[in-house]
Amino acid sequence: MHAVALSEGRRKSVGFAYALWMVCGLLGLHRLYLGHLVSAAAMAALTLISLPLIWSGLGLLGLVAAGSWALADGLLIPSMAKESNDAAAAALSAAAGALA
Repeated sequence: MHAVALSEGRRKSVGFAYALWMVCGLLGLHRLYLGHLVSAAAMAALTLISLPLIWSGLGLLGLVAAGSWALADGLLIPSMAKESNDAAAAALSAAAGALA
């Protein structure tokens, strides 16, 4: 089987994921970029539902949960990017193998 390398345009950048995390971490855009669609939607929903409820304990609790999740993601972004790039390379390799 041939080794397949992803082009620079298809690889997920750790630096760009961190930039998204710093700007929109509570909305989960870094997770969306890295291909974690369901958890990105859950993170955004948690934040957006909690914002109007900020003055109640429930809204504050939701924002604390989303903030803790975003902080944990700060440590997980490199592994999420590697996982995304490995999955894309495997899919590309499988497609190349099917054509050969």
